[in-house]
This record gives sequence, C-alpha cells and structure tokens, in this order.
Amino acid sequence: MKLSHLTCLLSLACVLVFSQTAVAAESAPSFNWTGPYLGVHLGYGWGDADTNFNPLPTPASFGILPETLTPHPSGIVGGIQGGYNWQMGCFVVGIEADFSGSGMSGSSSLSPIPPYPGVPYSGGVLTTQENINYFGTVRPRLGYLLRPNVLIYATGGLAYGDVSYRANANFIPGGVGTEQYPVSLSTTKVGWALGGGVEYAFSKCWTVKAEYLYMDLGSESAIVSPISPNPPYQTGFSWQTTANIFQIGVNYKF
Repeated sequence: MKLSHLTCLLSLACVLVFSQTAVAAESAPSFNWTGPYLGVHLGYGWGDADTNFNPLPTPASFGILPETLTPHPSGIVGGIQGGYNWQMGCFVVGIEADFSGSGMSGSSSLSPIPPYPGVPYSGGVLTTQENINYFGTVRPRLGYLLRPNVLIYATGGLAYGDVSYRANANFIPGGVGTEQYPVSLSTTKVGWALGGGVEYAFSKCWTVKAEYLYMDLGSESAIVSPISPNPPYQTGFSWQTTANIFQIGVNYKF
C-alpha cells in the first residue's frame, strides 16, 4: 500500500473516531485519569536512512567520489503499551513504555558510480538497505484536559530499536572484472523519541488515542575491505536511522 493511501486511511480513522467526541462529550461522565493502563496500537512509520559511502584511503587514490544514498524505510508498525497517569486538576502527568514490531524497510542504489575528476572509469553500482525490525520507547507524558474525558499531551524520552544494515560497493574497473565491498550487520540502537497526541475516554475504563512520534536512533558505521583483498583500498559506510511514526491505540484503565 502506498504511503499516501495509508496516511489518508489513518487520517480518516482519526476523524471518524475523534469527531464523535463533539457529540458525546457533553453527556459523557467525568473520567478519572489516575491509575495504571494497558493497551495495543497499530500504525505506520516512515523515515530516513541516509547512507554515506566514503572511498579509502582517499577519494583521489581510490578514483571514486564520495556518495550519499537516500533510502526511505517505511512500513506497518504495531504492538503494546502500558503506563501510569496522575491527574492534578486539569493536568495529567504520566509515564509510558511501549514495544512495537516493525515492517519499516527501505533500499537505494546508484549506477554507474561517478569517477573522481580526471580518472578514467566505467561501471559499478552502490547499494544500501536498512530495516527497523522492532523498537520501543520509555517516555514521560504531560497532558492537559480539554474536557474531563479529552486529553492532549506532549511526550518524549528514551527510544531503542533493532536495526539491520546492508550495503555493497561493486566496482568494475575499466569494465573488466569485479571488486566488491559487502557489509551486513544487525545491532540494537539507543536514541530518543519526541511527539504528542490526543486521547479520548469513551467509557469508564476504555480510552482511544492518536499519536505522532519522531524517533532518532543515531548512526552506525563500518569500514569494509574488498573481496578479493586489495590493500590499502577500503570502503567506509555510515547510516542514519530516523523515523516518523503515526499510530492509533486503545487503552484499558485498571
């Protein structure tokens, strides 16, 4: 499903859910936000995974210019969340932890690879891929009650995720033979998340929310020797890992 189509569907779902607050809010009973809760969420994530390619020991000696590829990982996300709120008049403060499986994946390629000025060269391809396999956050929340059962809030805190990276520089010097610099790794990254949302209590125990988060898991890098060995030449790769996440969730308050 294209991102634009899914964004429209998610936006329509939000409109349908939260438009009901205007009708129901006047007759809705007062809601006490203090207490623990547990719930589930489903949404969509899209982000940036800029991959820098750096020929070593120097671009001039290598004969290839540095390049940046720009894959945009995207996909369905979903999981569970839980937390605790404290209500103080019109203000609600709390802490929430969540965990999401992720289908966010993206790749990019470049061919032919531009040569260093004055260096005769033809062919070659750069490829890169990034997958965010799962992620989670632990975040304080600070909210304000527009109505007793309608909460808007800001949130931010720790984020972590399991990310897989793949890249390769495949050179064809002079159009004869191949020389490859492949790399593949998976690691747990730690960073931060920041965002906000709106939550609506539609019964004594149940709430529904729509939330946006921006997540930054930092960067990862690797220096790769070629197959077959060809010292002193190497290739440096570095990836950025950021994501925008929009999700809808349902919570049960105990």
